[in-house]
Amino acid sequence: MAAASERKVLEEIGEDFLCCTICLEQFKSPKILPCLHTFCEQCLVTLVEKTGSLNCPECRQQYQLPVGGVPAIKGNFFMSNLIEIFKQRLESIQSEIKCEACKENTGTHKCVECKHYLCKNCVRAHKKLPVTQTHQLMTIGEYKTAMSTSPVTLQAVEYCSFHRKNEIEFYCETCQVPVCSNCTIVKHRIPEHVHRDLKDAADEYLTELKAMVDKLKVKEQEAEKNKTLAKQIHTDLTEQCSREERKVRMKAEEIIKKIKREEQRLIDELKNNYKMKIKRAAADIDEMELKHGNIKSAGNYIETLMHHGNAAQLLSTKGDVGSRIKQLITMETIAKAEQSDFIFTPHIKFCEHGILGIVKSDVCMSKCTVENIPKRLLKGDSADLLITTRDSKGKQVIPKQQLKAKVRKPDASWEDINVADNRDGTHRVTVAGQLDGNIMLP
Repeated sequence: MAAASERKVLEEIGEDFLCCTICLEQFKSPKILPCLHTFCEQCLVTLVEKTGSLNCPECRQQYQLPVGGVPAIKGNFFMSNLIEIFKQRLESIQSEIKCEACKENTGTHKCVECKHYLCKNCVRAHKKLPVTQTHQLMTIGEYKTAMSTSPVTLQAVEYCSFHRKNEIEFYCETCQVPVCSNCTIVKHRIPEHVHRDLKDAADEYLTELKAMVDKLKVKEQEAEKNKTLAKQIHTDLTEQCSREERKVRMKAEEIIKKIKREEQRLIDELKNNYKMKIKRAAADIDEMELKHGNIKSAGNYIETLMHHGNAAQLLSTKGDVGSRIKQLITMETIAKAEQSDFIFTPHIKFCEHGILGIVKSDVCMSKCTVENIPKRLLKGDSADLLITTRDSKGKQVIPKQQLKAKVRKPDASWEDINVADNRDGTHRVTVAGQLDGNIMLP
């Protein structure tokens, strides 16, 4: 666990931001996925070896492992730089620091580019060497003051990965990568490639990114609202089941013990309806939790990148950030579960029928079945049709609505016919032939 001095360093960013959610330790060789979630390189290697695929542990998205494996995944040098700042700030509060060049004298200065502490003698040598003479040197006092006020300003200059002595100064809009001056005449030549000043491109992108983040916040609010709605449906279904169960029990208490089996049957039926619907509601909550978490996680990362990243860091993930934001903004965040009733209805003539009551539920018309349909029905013939009402899962249920039936006569008109309710989810309808021709069944 970080000490009190470490917590102070992390006030602006937060300690958890610099920790891998797999190993729960500070990032080592951080790798960033297209969904903007970051993990240690070794943690991803272990994960891929275990599962055989690259799935983000945070949002569960699956990605194609690049040629070269996990080491070929884009490194998060923005995160690496934040960790370096963290380490530098811890060093800055030490009472005595040794020179990291000669390893003998007490350090008096800090090189921002090399990130090394130097004594007075090594400072003079540092200023004379052509490779390091342009480096920014600060006294230990100046460095501690800068670290306590604005550590981000001490970030080292970003150098080209191909021309390591050249500072990154331009942005190739054609390839969407930061480049140095040599790159503009070697791999990114005009007119095939369009170049811009790095800071101008970063400032313009920052404006675009702010607008996208605003939309992302609206999407987060929408997801949170629908998550709350899904939870409310879950609660309402639970409360409704409890209310109906109490009604069943109250009715059962009014009569003798012989109805206990009937009572239990009705309760089981209620709970079966409840379990089916509560499972859908629970799935909605899980989905909304995941989507809301993904949106919030991406938003937090992007805002931190905007506030603490430099121009090169900001533009290095431009493609991934834009793609991820568009993906999240267009993501479906509407709860699928619907409020659906299942109602217990007491039977008025219990003593006559021996039925305590029935549980009526929603009926899915497309799942209902009709049996005993004759191929031809002539005058003088009749047929008894058996209609079974079912829910969306195909389970036989007693409908809340009254079942009605019609037959189509030879003159194309429709006639209502009686429906006998068997009070168990089945209904009997008798149809008769009226003319020498066939009767048309609905």
